[in-house]
Amino acid sequence: MSEAAIMERTIVTLDVMSISHASVQLLTRALVEIRLSGASKMAGISRNTYLLWGGILITLAFYLHTPFPNEAAEPWKQRITSASVRIINDLSFLGQLLGIASSVNITRVLSESIKHLNTASLQSDIRQKVQVTDETFDGVPVRVYKPTSTKTLLPGVVHIHGGGWALLSVDAYHAFTIELALKTEAIVVSVEYRLSPEHRFPVPLDDCVTATKYIIQNAKRLGVDSSRVAVMGDSAGGNLAMAVSLRMVAETQLPKLKVQALLYPALQAMDFNTPSYQQYSQKLRKCPSFATKEILVRYWQLYAFGHEGYTSDFYVNNHTTLALKDSKYAEYVNHKHLPSKYLVKDKNPAVWNTENGNTANEIESIITNPFYAPLMASDEELRNLPKTYIMTAEYDCLRDDGWILADRLKSLQLSCKHDHYDGYEHGFALMLHYDVHGKLMNNIVQYFQHNL
Repeated sequence: MSEAAIMERTIVTLDVMSISHASVQLLTRALVEIRLSGASKMAGISRNTYLLWGGILITLAFYLHTPFPNEAAEPWKQRITSASVRIINDLSFLGQLLGIASSVNITRVLSESIKHLNTASLQSDIRQKVQVTDETFDGVPVRVYKPTSTKTLLPGVVHIHGGGWALLSVDAYHAFTIELALKTEAIVVSVEYRLSPEHRFPVPLDDCVTATKYIIQNAKRLGVDSSRVAVMGDSAGGNLAMAVSLRMVAETQLPKLKVQALLYPALQAMDFNTPSYQQYSQKLRKCPSFATKEILVRYWQLYAFGHEGYTSDFYVNNHTTLALKDSKYAEYVNHKHLPSKYLVKDKNPAVWNTENGNTANEIESIITNPFYAPLMASDEELRNLPKTYIMTAEYDCLRDDGWILADRLKSLQLSCKHDHYDGYEHGFALMLHYDVHGKLMNNIVQYFQHNL
């Protein structure tokens, strides 16, 4: 570990310790003065104020104390991100417990705050170089980003946001997509698809397919070269992007998609016991990634069924039959596709030898549907896909999904570029304030420039 890294970790540790110490001192002083004076005012400050600020400081110390690995790339910024996500998660469940609203709806409201952070990180000159308009494509709301520097036909990028099929929006990704449009010199169309659980599979996918078809069919009016269209998404958006590619194969009367770019995509609901799912199976407060097993099991169900009634079965792989575990679909997610450094001894090998027959038989047609879980696509279906760019992150339950897809594509000698980021967590591409943002954006831009 470098001297600078050691120094940064030391400072962060001391900061957290000092916050905790200051909090304890403040609370102790408040309680002593309350006991001794019995007065409502203490040195000009009310006891309620002491208690309030003491509580706030202890809370901040608690949330900032996230157990990040020693190799974390930007630990201070990553701790802040993790703390923010944990606060949102806890507030959403508290709000639901108090009957304010569902935890999903509360999370939606709170998570949209990311747009303010990202917009603040965006350089003002970038905004002036991209024309932004809100439109509707065959009933689907979209936001169109067009660089103002050229009049010729440009490549088109259909951008599909992440958020577990249930959260976030075009607004949350506004800073990312406006930068993408400018740097790739492409017209980017960001799709505001309908969200689960109100709109279950395949409704979100249908919206994305509708928008993609509209762009290709109306390419000239939009200023897009219809032979140079890509589809792109992160996390759940990566799932939808690949599913769009699979669906568009049947649209033989239209020009084919040229590229699909999948950033830490969610690709399969067959095996929740891959090494990365095992590695990040902790509760959110103990995990460096907010894409934990618990959270992903929840959102996969909301997308498919609109409820979380199968959680216990999903969690231990009881949601698939023994026959399915021994079928071609199991081969599609075989751990043999992973690099040796990620192959770990199974912590719970029994999960591959059990089933809840009633549940498994009831949901099998969805779990194995490649439009729901794109890794369920056969090798023949993969051969029909456009060139593929995959990005994965180390601290992420979905890490292995991306690695498996990359290896399957490469084993079929299909065009695939895979960038893996050690030391980073799920969702980091949306963190424009991270030092790595310039690198990852340049990697995406260069791939589009060479392949789109």
